[in-house]
Amino acid sequence: MRTAAHPRRTILVATDFSKPAKLVIPYALKLALVLNLRLIILHVVKAPPGFEQWSPGARRSLHSLKTKALLELGKIVRLANENGIMADHRLLVGVPEDSILEVAHHSDVALVAMGTHGKTGWNRLRLGSVAESTLRQAPCPVLTVRASSAAHIPVNPYRLNVSRLLVATDFSASSKAALLAAAVLAKRLTARAVLVHAAEPSDSFQSESLPVDERSRRRYAGRLQKMISTSRADKIITDKVVISGNPVEVILDQAKHRKTDLLIVGTHGRRGMKRLMLGSVAEAVVRRAACPVFIVKARVRKPFQ
Repeated sequence: MRTAAHPRRTILVATDFSKPAKLVIPYALKLALVLNLRLIILHVVKAPPGFEQWSPGARRSLHSLKTKALLELGKIVRLANENGIMADHRLLVGVPEDSILEVAHHSDVALVAMGTHGKTGWNRLRLGSVAESTLRQAPCPVLTVRASSAAHIPVNPYRLNVSRLLVATDFSASSKAALLAAAVLAKRLTARAVLVHAAEPSDSFQSESLPVDERSRRRYAGRLQKMISTSRADKIITDKVVISGNPVEVILDQAKHRKTDLLIVGTHGRRGMKRLMLGSVAEAVVRRAACPVFIVKARVRKPFQ
């Protein structure tokens, strides 16, 4: 059992009881243990506005869904308690992304943890993504785990190994915030990290990831070292990598090559037309990564205060 001080801050675990939602639970438990955070397990029964006026039959169906959800929430809370973690549940009815964000805006929520089905292409545009909507608008970092995560994930958080981190940087304020978060996480998890930067290709037709030339390598090495020193991350960074190519492909290739346990990425949190025009490296990584992804934005609530 834990002997740490009473935790004041919370990990909000948003679950729909699907496979990816179940996969995120051990990671939420692990972070709660090492960061001394408590858990709120949230489930939202999906219903449109005006559900209060439904017919008696429809309200009975809603009551049945809520009863089943409470049983599942209770199982997760008990699992947390058995591992010495304070946990409670919340059951809401409404639009999932709206309800998750409403709870996330409470000042004691340090981060949101949730699964994602990792849809791509037309299916994603047609159906939308609760996870992506949350990571764009949440006032705190967001941890996501995909349904297709290949590795076996132990349910016991004490047996879950998160020792290899990869931090992606483009030298923006959000990626600097990501490195600051990584420094704290690595210390608490007794982990080490690789810092990766995807340089802009010199040839606009370049389709593969390539090492940069020696002159560029030295220039980037100086910028990366300055960033590391500013973030007090010297003791946790084991390697600095600069590769020319598409940022998403570089990050995913390096994560696979280094058998990464946790990918940490900054995001600008763009919305609307600007996001559609420019795309989002963070969202693309979340949709395709084979390991959990921890998304950090600059100028939002710090997770480890």
